[in-house]
Amino acid sequence: MEKKRPLSIVDNGFLITETNNSPKHIAGLQIYKKPEKCSKNFVKNLFNKWSKVDAVCAPYNLILNANNPLSPYWLESKQFKAKEHVEFLALKNGTRTDLNELVSQMHEAKLDKSKPLWRCCFIDGLTKDRFAIYFSFHHSVLDGISAGKMMERSLSSKATELGRPPFWAMKDNPYNKKSSKAKPSFKDKLYATASGNAKALYGLSRISTQICLEAVGLTKNAISLPFTATPAPLTGSVTSKRTFTTSSLPMDRVNHLRKITRNTLNHIALACLDGALHRYLEHIGHPLNGTLTITMPVSLRKEDAKVGGNQIGLVAAQLAPKTDDPIIRLREIGVSLQAVRNQIDDSPAVSIQAYSLVTNGFAQLFDAVNAASYIPALSHTIVSNVPGPKSTLFLEGAELIGWYPVSTLGPGHRLNVTMFSYNGKLDFGIIGASDFLPDLNILGGFIFEEFEELEKAVMSPDMGTTLLEKKRLTITPC
Repeated sequence: MEKKRPLSIVDNGFLITETNNSPKHIAGLQIYKKPEKCSKNFVKNLFNKWSKVDAVCAPYNLILNANNPLSPYWLESKQFKAKEHVEFLALKNGTRTDLNELVSQMHEAKLDKSKPLWRCCFIDGLTKDRFAIYFSFHHSVLDGISAGKMMERSLSSKATELGRPPFWAMKDNPYNKKSSKAKPSFKDKLYATASGNAKALYGLSRISTQICLEAVGLTKNAISLPFTATPAPLTGSVTSKRTFTTSSLPMDRVNHLRKITRNTLNHIALACLDGALHRYLEHIGHPLNGTLTITMPVSLRKEDAKVGGNQIGLVAAQLAPKTDDPIIRLREIGVSLQAVRNQIDDSPAVSIQAYSLVTNGFAQLFDAVNAASYIPALSHTIVSNVPGPKSTLFLEGAELIGWYPVSTLGPGHRLNVTMFSYNGKLDFGIIGASDFLPDLNILGGFIFEEFEELEKAVMSPDMGTTLLEKKRLTITPC
């Protein structure tokens, strides 16, 4: 008898809410530098080699059975063929702009549900002797953290190590790791279910009370309120067209700022993104005078939990009131994120996940009935930070020099920004609905410029006061 693997409510949510205009797969773009003195056909040869490896392990062999959409499950495919999932494309003197445009196009179409829900594309022909690999998974299979861990295991820490199997053929991948815990008895399962329901109810009632107190003004900055996003081009319905672009920050300089200002990596990154988004909205002729709000996915996975599926919660956070002072922006974001941290730390994981299901369920409903004109969006955009490998990795001697996440758009959102730290860099993967967000490629440049502005302000003797005065004097009044 075939073993069925049921989907959780969260996993199934990505299937139920998927449409042609809003596919629910996530992806990664890896950029490699070819080994010195390698064959001219190095990438094509690697593609040919991998496309013949039909040995496969879960989750890469899982095929969806959704005859009952309310209770779908995974089955292991008996007819897996690697060549149905692996592709080869070649650009002619491809620039980063050409690569980003190609990724934008590949990310627009839904994955084929008649096969295991993933694809892998080798992209040759980049400038500077580089090539890329784009790999995507349906979000119902893996969350971003799980996907990153799985792909990391398929790479090597040494350039001399060759012959590792493709990621789908690795028998010891984390997804198939067996738990060392004893199998719970029926009594234990009943107790765990009752205990989990009680914790979820307690947590939801606590969060609901906090939201009510904040909404009527009896508390301030105790919790970030959902559905308070000021109307902006960042929110609303979408078409299938996408634009993908990137940015990167040097981790050594980020960490230096973090230590001096006693902030976290998220604080620094969000301060840069906040300033960049305001500049972008001004650039496209839709300045926002209000405060930007974001939805942040947070991992609820325990240290010893099995990799796979989705164990995330989604919480709202305010950024800073609009300002041209990077120091004030950083301070205000720190206050807001502390409220989010308190919300997470003081609530059971099951209640955070239940709260996420409720809020995003409403957001999906509002999006489905096209109510964006009447009801504020859940937030202006989704922003997440996925920790990645700290040291250099290699694939058949080719050095991995960049790893950029390519995520999905949530209900009512036209933009997603995901950060991934790798080997001394913080890489930003930015995906947006191109029919509503023109010139999105400049957002990455704005992020780096905002980082430099923050760095100058923090490192100056007067915390940027003189720099800010000079900046204001150069702005011509309208």
